[in-house]
Amino acid sequence: MMRTKPLALALSLFTPSKLSLLRSGLPPNHIHFNAAGASPMSQPVLNTLINHLNLEIQVGGYAAASEVASSTSKIYTSLSKLISCSSSELALHDSSTTSFTHAINSIPLTATSTILSCSSTEYASNAISLLKHCKSSGAIPPIFITNKDDGTLDLEKIKEMILDPKNNVSAVTLTHAPTNGGHVNNAQTLGSLLNSLPSSINKPLYLLDACQTIGQVDVNVEEIGCDFLAGTSRKWLRGPRGVGFLYVKSGLSIDEPAWLDLYGAKWISPQNYEVDSTAKRYEFWEGSVANKLAFGAAIDLVLDIGIDNIQSRIQYLSNLTRELITKEIGLINKDTQDGDMPLSGICSFEVSKIGSAPYVVEELKKRNISVSTSGRSSTLLDAEKRDLPEMMVRFSPHYFNTEEEVRKVVSALKDIKKES
Repeated sequence: MMRTKPLALALSLFTPSKLSLLRSGLPPNHIHFNAAGASPMSQPVLNTLINHLNLEIQVGGYAAASEVASSTSKIYTSLSKLISCSSSELALHDSSTTSFTHAINSIPLTATSTILSCSSTEYASNAISLLKHCKSSGAIPPIFITNKDDGTLDLEKIKEMILDPKNNVSAVTLTHAPTNGGHVNNAQTLGSLLNSLPSSINKPLYLLDACQTIGQVDVNVEEIGCDFLAGTSRKWLRGPRGVGFLYVKSGLSIDEPAWLDLYGAKWISPQNYEVDSTAKRYEFWEGSVANKLAFGAAIDLVLDIGIDNIQSRIQYLSNLTRELITKEIGLINKDTQDGDMPLSGICSFEVSKIGSAPYVVEELKKRNISVSTSGRSSTLLDAEKRDLPEMMVRFSPHYFNTEEEVRKVVSALKDIKKES
């Protein structure tokens, strides 16, 4: 969901002293403007990570894991509060990609069934997973639907494809927010459409990729109505790399995941095993305990600040970024919008007026500013539909950034423009 507090109230919470605390540990001379790629961890999150690694050195990995077992279990509780689900509906992985792929490959397919991708914003990694799973299952190739010209989901087309008996749609997928701009799809409208289907239709499973919205948008799985949701630690949550998670709605008809180990199932006889009834069946035994604990600390920080406050702050800074770069540098902002849905913190610009995208990124790096590029192949459908350039520059400020830093980024772009 995209709910925010009144802007003035939300911004008033980020006082200089509060910001100083939230920025603790960040180098004072470096501007992190790449939250959509990977955000820097806060000092408490980094301390959690380091403390556990030190514990592993002292007592060994197994003993260290035993000592923090209660803290590890609290991660699921914190995450369940963040997305409004039960802790038993959550599994942790080493990345959002692993989580999404795990879910996709668990969808039963036949020679007469397929998967429907519902937006132009489909991410390349997810599209490849869809193509591979359909191919391996001998199923109909996935169907890709683009957004309407006004940016909204083409719900009429989606419904038409689902109701067409020759398609036999087993699942639908949606990328909540793309990697290449501020667009945020109205995920709840897709959930409402699926719930309104005639009872005679087998309702497709709904998989939502929320890796670019978790931590900057209020994501409520109950309101959205999805069956699976994948998210990551390293972007807007400000957690470490190497952690992703999967929400699995309880009561799904899927017998078991595509892959299992001794954590998700129990070996009960030489020829048989018993699958865990919770979402833990989608999780593997091995993983970085230090990363998971730091992930939990990052979630707790978000809960402490308040997701509405974070969302308002990010929208304010990203809108300021779009406005100043457009007006003062003359670059073209390529972000789109789903109806009246607010934009995310990802600001994408076509930069050919001042140089190639890699050149601009490198020049900003020389000035201690981190941004990134976004290429056509990452969101191929959207790139083809809107005839996007081969590569754009992506600016993605977070709540810990300041108005002064936005202006410093704009000033650096002015310098690059003069030099070019």
